[in-house]
Amino acid sequence: MKRIYVFIPFLLLVFLISSVAADETYWTEKKLGKVILKADKAARQKKWARAIMYGEQMLEGCKALDKQNGTRYINQLKNLNYYYDKANRLKEISSRISEAYNLSKKYLGPENNTTILSRNLYYKLLILDREYYQAIDLVLESISILRENEDDKFKLYGRLKSLYSLYGLTGQLGLEEKTILQFIKLNGELVGKDDNISGVIVILAKNYCRQKKLEKFAQLIDFHGLKYTCK
Repeated sequence: MKRIYVFIPFLLLVFLISSVAADETYWTEKKLGKVILKADKAARQKKWARAIMYGEQMLEGCKALDKQNGTRYINQLKNLNYYYDKANRLKEISSRISEAYNLSKKYLGPENNTTILSRNLYYKLLILDREYYQAIDLVLESISILRENEDDKFKLYGRLKSLYSLYGLTGQLGLEEKTILQFIKLNGELVGKDDNISGVIVILAKNYCRQKKLEKFAQLIDFHGLKYTCK
């Protein structure tokens, strides 16, 4: 009997410790809401380390209360990734960057604002890691959702510039040539002047040289008066 009485206080102690630990990890909608507001406030004040601290708590709360394919979880994951990006710590969370992109694309659609931001962050990470082929796929996807209006034409202008640069980096010279010509044509529609694309013309000339398209190369440098030779 004495052994039983000695053991009871130990059981009570274990129970109390377990209860405290459970309370510390217990999430409610109210508690999560408060943490989300704190993270948002820190972000608005550009206190990125603080925003990340609350953002990590926020994500844990979402994991406890939501499904990981739920809209709130995906949006808060995107927000936390954004905080890391602003703190120049994107490479620390590479798996989360791809997770946010894949989840948002699958459950929210490619044109959703959360998907767009997640795609941009993923693209940035791929460029940092020199994963140029995967980056090309993201640029093509972002082009595919653009509309035929003036605002989106300017977006296309920027996308094409990224795309021909990536084709050049990956040695896809035919696609680089095609994309540069698209870019030059769009430049004429939007800007109407060739003054701001002299650098692009040089890139096109180098492209023709690398492809051994010597006739096109000669015509291009003659038309634009370039002092450039193809060796």
